[in-house]
This record gives sequence, C-alpha cells and structure tokens, in this order.
Amino acid sequence: MSARGVGHLFAAVATLALCACGDSATGSSKTEQSSAERISAGLDVCAQGSNEFAQRVCENRSLAALDNQVRETLVTESASVSDAGAAMLVQNQTRWREAQRISCGIIDPDAQPTTEQQQCLEAEFRARAQDATNAVQDVGGYTFQRMELVDATPVTAEIAEASGLGDGAPNAVVRNIRFPRIDGEQTPEIRRFNELVAQEPQFRLSDATNESVDYTIAYAGPELISVRFIVSQDTLGAANVTNTVKAVTVLMNEGRALLATDVFRAGTRWEDFITTRAVQTIARQYADYPNFPPRRDVYETATKPHLWLITEQGLLLLFPPLSFGGSHADGGTEVTIPWADLRPYLNPAAPTPIRPSA
Repeated sequence: MSARGVGHLFAAVATLALCACGDSATGSSKTEQSSAERISAGLDVCAQGSNEFAQRVCENRSLAALDNQVRETLVTESASVSDAGAAMLVQNQTRWREAQRISCGIIDPDAQPTTEQQQCLEAEFRARAQDATNAVQDVGGYTFQRMELVDATPVTAEIAEASGLGDGAPNAVVRNIRFPRIDGEQTPEIRRFNELVAQEPQFRLSDATNESVDYTIAYAGPELISVRFIVSQDTLGAANVTNTVKAVTVLMNEGRALLATDVFRAGTRWEDFITTRAVQTIARQYADYPNFPPRRDVYETATKPHLWLITEQGLLLLFPPLSFGGSHADGGTEVTIPWADLRPYLNPAAPTPIRPSA
C-alpha cells in the first residue's frame, strides 16, 4: 500500500474512533452486542468468514494458542467498555494481526510461514498478549481505551536500494500510532478531549520510515487530564532514529489545551525560577559536561506548555533530544518541580492538582 493509501486508511480509522458513539450519540451503550460471547466470537481466528491469514493462524497450533491468549485478555477488557469500544477492540486486533503478517515477511496471506517467519510471528504474538492487558485503563474516574492505527507496508526493491540497505533492508515499514479515547457517555467535554488527543499524533506516512507514537496518562481528574506522547521515526538508512516527546493537557471544564496562564500568575517571574531549577537539575544529570546546559536553550524549552506534564507530585518539564544543548547521543531528559516549591508562582484559580493548598 502506498503512503497515500495508508493515509486514507489512517484518516478513516481516526474518524471512526471519534465517531464511535453508540446509541443516541452518547457512546455509553452497553448491550448484548458487546457481550463476552460476541466479542470472543469476533476475535476468533477460526470463525467462519475469517480472512486468509486468520485461517492460517487457526491451523497453526503455536500461533493459535498465542492468539487465544490475546483473545481472552481482550474479552476481559471488553467488559469495561461500551458496544462501540468493544467493536474497536476487535477492529484493532484484526488490523494488528494483518500488520504482523507483512512485518514478518509474509506477503501472500494464504502462504505457510517459513521457520524464520514463524519465529517472528510467535515473538510478536507473545508481546501482544502482554500488551493487550493495557488496552483499557481506568484512571481518575475515566475509562481510557487505546486507539491503534497500525499498518505495515512491504519494502520494495526500489525502496531498499534507495535507502542504501539493499538486501539488509527490513521486510516492511511499520507504523503503529496510538492515542487514548475516553469511552462511555460522550459529554461535550469528553468529546472535545477525544478530538484533541486524536489530532496530536503527527505522522509522515513516508514509504521508507517506521513510525511509532505511544502515550501514557500522567494525570486524570475531573478538572484536567495530562497525557505524555512519545514519538519515534526511523527512516531506512538514516544515521539516527528521530525521537521526541510532548504533552497534551486538556482542561476538561473548558475543553481546551492548557496555557501557561492557567498554571502561573503573570509578573511573578516564574519563567526564571523553573529555568534555574531545570539548569541545576540537568547540570547534575550531565556532571561530566563543563558549563552545561546552556541557559538559553533550557529557558526556551522549559517555558513551553506543550512540554509540561501535570502530575500529582508536581510540574514535569519534558526536554526532548537536542532541546537543551545536548546531542542525539545524549537523548532527552526531564525535570520535576514539586508544587510546594512552585507555590509562590501558581495561579490561585488553577485546576487541581496545580491549585495551591489552603
């Protein structure tokens, strides 16, 4: 599939994720449609009407056993989500399985895997069985479902040659884009959160670039939700993998992204304080580097709200690679400043957990 074709697929899936709304456009419906029996049947590779590769998995004793572990976990997870959410679990798994087929080098879905391909599939299925345990998370009173836009495109001879890898090129270019979706009743605030986080994963859909976007929920409460996104892009033949990180914090009552003024009072010189604290911490982390890090670089990064994670303990400043005067080899780092230390600078009207205690 070309990058354009993949783009259409990803756009369609993202739209479907946002429109997964159930009865009366609420997304909260939980009926017999998403019963354990029906979801188990939907995930059954041996079911009548399954595609060619699912049938090959069914006939493969080792893969069938591993796939069944994934199925049992997802059936358990489906009990926590609506009909729409349960349907998404089935669709995510079906797309994932097809992507692994291509990633492991099986172009013909009806073909039997070679020994090497079998080992590749078994490793991926084992990892998936563990990964499936986090498909649904209950945090801060919300049910977060992991959305997955996964695809694998075979590496052609032309792409392999252009990359300089030749016969050493991988079987496929893989894209695995993840973001959270709040399941259940789709209030205007929750719909807005789902829209904002679905827009955040940025991907290039290049014919020669592996792309990965994953996330963790740093904090979730009635007033705000803060999410960390980790992005990786690995272009075939490139000297370095491009890694970065960013935060998306949504004020739930207003359905918008966090601003600096939501956290700090104007005129308090909070910028200087957090920069000084970050410089001191990073200097300790890289003690072998003289006169490091450059204050200007730290200031420019530390004062950007899209690099702030809100946690229960404090403000976590994210420093992606190359953002604080270091090199690719230095990677990224982070600095946490406790809320108690920030108290003189905080906006008294800030949402919990930022708001200063009485």
